[in-house]
Amino acid sequence: MRANLPDKFHFLGKRIPTRPDIELVEFIKSGNNAHVFKAYSHEVRRSFACKIIPKSNLTGASEGKDIWRQEIEKANAFRVSSVVHFVDKLEWIEESAGIDCIVLVADFILGHNLSDFIGKHQPEVTIPFIVQFLETMFDFLNEMEELQLPSHGDLHAGNILVEDRRSALRGDRFEFRITDFGVAAATSDTTKFKDDYFQLAVILKQLLESFEQRSYQSAEPKDQFIFNALNNDFLGRHLVERDRTLDPLARRPGELFKRLQQLEDEYEQFAVSSDTRIGSPFDFLSCEQIGDVPSILKALYSDLFLGLDDIESRNNLVVTGPRGCGKSTVFRNLSLRQKLRTNAADPESITYLGVFYFCNDLYFSFPRYQLPKREDAWDIPIQFLTATLLGELLEDVSRWGESFFPDEFHRGQQRASRRLFEVLEIEPPKEPGSDSFKAIESELHKIRRRAVFDQRNAHKSDHSFGRHWGADKLQRACEALRASYSFLRDRPIYFFIDDYSAPKVTKDLQSNLNRVLMQRSSCCFFKLSTESPVSFSARDIDQKEYVESREYSLLNLGLIYLADESERKLRFIEDVFRRRFEAADTFKVKDLETLVGSNPDQNSNEDAREIRRVKRLRHWSKQTLSNLCSGDVFYLIRLVREMVTTPKGSEGLDGDSIPRIPIDVQDSCIRAEAGRFLKNLGGSCDDGDKLVGIVQAFGKVANSYLKYRDSGNEVGNPPWQASRVEPYERLSLGAEAKRLYDELLRYSVFIQDFRGKSRRGDVVPRLFLRRFLIPHFNLTFSTRDSVPLEPTDFELMILDPSSFEKRFRRKSPEEQKEGELPLG
Repeated sequence: MRANLPDKFHFLGKRIPTRPDIELVEFIKSGNNAHVFKAYSHEVRRSFACKIIPKSNLTGASEGKDIWRQEIEKANAFRVSSVVHFVDKLEWIEESAGIDCIVLVADFILGHNLSDFIGKHQPEVTIPFIVQFLETMFDFLNEMEELQLPSHGDLHAGNILVEDRRSALRGDRFEFRITDFGVAAATSDTTKFKDDYFQLAVILKQLLESFEQRSYQSAEPKDQFIFNALNNDFLGRHLVERDRTLDPLARRPGELFKRLQQLEDEYEQFAVSSDTRIGSPFDFLSCEQIGDVPSILKALYSDLFLGLDDIESRNNLVVTGPRGCGKSTVFRNLSLRQKLRTNAADPESITYLGVFYFCNDLYFSFPRYQLPKREDAWDIPIQFLTATLLGELLEDVSRWGESFFPDEFHRGQQRASRRLFEVLEIEPPKEPGSDSFKAIESELHKIRRRAVFDQRNAHKSDHSFGRHWGADKLQRACEALRASYSFLRDRPIYFFIDDYSAPKVTKDLQSNLNRVLMQRSSCCFFKLSTESPVSFSARDIDQKEYVESREYSLLNLGLIYLADESERKLRFIEDVFRRRFEAADTFKVKDLETLVGSNPDQNSNEDAREIRRVKRLRHWSKQTLSNLCSGDVFYLIRLVREMVTTPKGSEGLDGDSIPRIPIDVQDSCIRAEAGRFLKNLGGSCDDGDKLVGIVQAFGKVANSYLKYRDSGNEVGNPPWQASRVEPYERLSLGAEAKRLYDELLRYSVFIQDFRGKSRRGDVVPRLFLRRFLIPHFNLTFSTRDSVPLEPTDFELMILDPSSFEKRFRRKSPEEQKEGELPLG
């Protein structure tokens, strides 16, 4: 605690009592737990850095324990030169002055910490500088993983030094040195440790913003390309993602380092391609990877997307579905900015004004948000979001108005600006010509920055706030804007809010912002994408519950794809691959049927009998790809990539047989990809192994039903084909079971359907196994049957999968398992 720090001037100019050769010659800085000085040893004639920490700030020191000492010694376990090592641990005790401190002596690094460097040497923050920084950090994180050390715990720009090596004749001009490893553990409650990858993302955001403000517009094309890759891929995905089923690079520093090394090669490939060409049909697996290339985003976008009519309807909408199902791609393509950039914004085709907003911005501005106790701080996030969305809207309206309605736009801009200044209660600048959208946008940027500053102080009782905007401000501003121009009056505004998902956007933050986003009006509508139903908070800070079909509609894309028994899903998937094949000039196959073949005569009952006879099916064809899809198109594209890159698959591309990819290759890749999903799921979160255990237990039980139980409700008594769990009664799960249940839904291991009915007529959730996993467990794609469970057995499956499997898994047709419920 800063309150425990002694007067820093007490130490300056003095020698350490237990090392009198070391004199403290210069004060450097103070933190919450320590003072830092530059020191000089008159004996060895070199400089050191000395950190002086009161023992009262050290974990365990007041109880006489050496926890702090063990933590600090961890730094010296690193071999990488980027970690600043401690060379001594001393004591400074002066009873008469009330001094009882630990002195940590470390190498002195000439230079600035990274936070100060960004402020004082902004021109030096170049793309090579940022890449070198990330290389250093990935190397550090990789060794930390090898040493099995948990985390740095306090990784921020103030704890990273930029060593000035400009006088060196060889090597890099700057080197990055990481300090205070172990000090966070020695001076903090470890339950409050900060996530190293999130903290690294925060630092990267600071570096990229510094470069963007000063240098992006004048930068070389290669630097702009690498900037976009760092911003869209590393910041937008790799560093903040935990789910390895979606991003195999997540929290894998060695793989992240390799990707960083490939950026220049990626640019060379990009530089020789046209605006709508891609090197491989399997490039850009996610919307974030496409980055700032609107022509490619348009070329790869399919307007056959299931659920598109619902998204474009005049309703507040919450869109959920497995990650990788294309929510971001659709939202971005429907935005006015994307249409402007791809020459698709002709007024006759624009029925609404779409504004796209990616919630990573919220994630970094309000990390780990908790509702403050101070009520006068509650509206800070609302002011931030209102300023952000309104700024984006004004920029898009300006470009559209200037392009298609220049006379009316310029003639009405002064009147519209004055209306907005009045609604927003902003004092217009005094300069002539300040009644403009540019002036308002400038003020909105200032308001955003002030909101972030206020939030940092929201939990301090002595911090003084001004008044923040309430939940009605955005609606009123939109109404004023639409009333100012005839070309806006009949067009509502759609705000596409992407990745509005807990825990990134915390439930507290959602409950706060929902006061804006759940408002109903004819002026503007809010479309929220979230990764699963449990990642969305359907309430506000006053605990008002928002009711589906009243305040908002829910579109579960996973269910849309599961329920589709027409050819729409297959047509959409074929169109996705057709667009990718056509955009890749060198790829020889141009349609999915040629690549993987067609097998329209698939029959689930016959497939189940085949599994009984030969233990497993061979999975192949475009129909199978369609059946595998729970909306997660990302996985289908990655699966086909794996097929194509096998030796036999690659060889088949040069042939003339259909399918080009041999059936045995398709089958093995389908099974391998499901296994890879489960392996990555195990490393995606703290409960990953538990989630894998749950789904494996269900899969084995479902497979035993297929092999040893028959359906009595079907002609011919075919095998019982269960790919879903159906509780017989309303669920009332305990806290631990509910937490794991939510994780199963968040990672879309199961797709939740509320259309189930219990024996008493209550609505109960049914859980469909993710379609991608069906071949892994030797099941069929039939959705007819279920594994019916009592609520206690459902909870047993979640909390004790091995006991569940033992209780319900059949090993012969005659075996009756205790607890089995009748089928049908």
